[in-house]
Amino acid sequence: MSADQPPPLTVASHRVADLIDVIQRLSQARDIATVQDIVRRAARRLTGADGATFVLCDHDRCHYVDEDAIGPLWKGQRFPMSACVSGWSMLNRSTAVIEDVFADPRVPHHAYRATFVKSMVMVPVRAADPLGAIGTYWATQRRPTDEEVRVLEALAGTTAVALENVRVFTELEERVNARTAELEEANKQLVAANANLMAAHRQADRVFAAYAKVLPGTVLDDKYRLDEELGSGGFGVVFRARHLALDYPIAVKVFRPISGNDSAMELQRFLREGATAARINHPNAVRVLDSGVSSGGIAFLAMELLSGRSLARELVMVGALSLRRAAMVAATVADVLSAAHRQGIIHRDIKPDNVFLHYDSTGREIVKVVDFGIAKFFAGPQSADERLTRTGEYLGTPRFIAPERVRGGADDGRSDVFSLGALLYELVCGASPWAPEQEREIAAGLAFSLHPRPMSRFRRAVPVELSALVERALAWNPVDRPTAEELSSVLADLAPTLDDTPPLPALEPPRDPDATDLLPAKTWPR
Repeated sequence: MSADQPPPLTVASHRVADLIDVIQRLSQARDIATVQDIVRRAARRLTGADGATFVLCDHDRCHYVDEDAIGPLWKGQRFPMSACVSGWSMLNRSTAVIEDVFADPRVPHHAYRATFVKSMVMVPVRAADPLGAIGTYWATQRRPTDEEVRVLEALAGTTAVALENVRVFTELEERVNARTAELEEANKQLVAANANLMAAHRQADRVFAAYAKVLPGTVLDDKYRLDEELGSGGFGVVFRARHLALDYPIAVKVFRPISGNDSAMELQRFLREGATAARINHPNAVRVLDSGVSSGGIAFLAMELLSGRSLARELVMVGALSLRRAAMVAATVADVLSAAHRQGIIHRDIKPDNVFLHYDSTGREIVKVVDFGIAKFFAGPQSADERLTRTGEYLGTPRFIAPERVRGGADDGRSDVFSLGALLYELVCGASPWAPEQEREIAAGLAFSLHPRPMSRFRRAVPVELSALVERALAWNPVDRPTAEELSSVLADLAPTLDDTPPLPALEPPRDPDATDLLPAKTWPR
């Protein structure tokens, strides 16, 4: 260091500690009042001054937000920039060090005669583009030390950051409040609209319920006699029926034209279920015998009569399955999907409600995949009736739906594999692979790369081979998933090696309290 260079400035350790404390408190301030209180008190304490002021730039005026030069003489008042030292400091973007307020031309002397102030320092807050100024006053004529000036400038720098934080926080709070008000208003309108829609649905349900009650005994085109009603769902009502020519029991599903399900497109979807299922030749896919619109105008599907309950109902009644049974059920479903995919058909709604546990006359359990009502053809050019899903629309249950379907991307057989992976996870764990907030993200199309919750969180000792296979099926990128054929083969080989005893109590409750319960379908088909 050369002889003509001044020694580096240092700051006393107690002032450093005080400044750090002030910085921490300012970082948590969320309003101007808190900032001004912290700054004014800190300015006096850090410099040993007899008074302090906190000034904000208000266009071309100085707003004395807080001060204690004498009483609150100037507190709350605004002065032209040219009429006060704080204005000079902001206009010149530099610190004003004034040893004698009555000898310095920058000071309006008459304004200070009623005060105790004899000397002062005024520091701009953010010198490059001043937001305001911080001043300290002394009751004696003295020249403030370099250390006092330096620590005051450090306080001003921290104050600039705090003021910017307050601005950002205030803007965000205003946006949140405005958005909340918008959502509350939208919610009110939605509630009102939903009430009207529910009223329309209730009226339509009453109309169709009355209609369904008079259908038993009806004969469709001299072929099928409708007997007792078995149940109803979104698309139709299912009747136990009889094939008159063969004198054989069957099930007949009658289209349900209620509010929201009464367009030509919905009718086509209903009829397409029969055409789709008829193309899949597999013992574990429900057999459709006939479909059409009767001469009396009743749209129907005639199919094999199943006896038993849905997999959703099974999960409600017995909980998670044994590992071996879960793998065998999933392997069978995968084999059906593999056959469908070879025909260029994807199911698009694989979930427990659409897997039926049928018991034949000997009591043997047979897994049946049902409800191809929203199936899609993906091989070759599509005909008009194969393009029934509108642009931007997806049908399905969020926790089982593949992400590419929500986003409207390419949709092939691997989306069914994803759904089956979620189903297998639920058979093993009794819980969804996704947390409730993840399901909401999936449904909204906001999820870009999710990983399922570890299976060990819900069930002890899940073999690594099984958990790894489920994770592959639930891969976010379709190319990372196995095909349905591969999944069926691996599960069929793995199932005999798995434990067939009922699961131990879950490590966590099987369902999240705010997640949708697995509600059973009253009967099959829906």
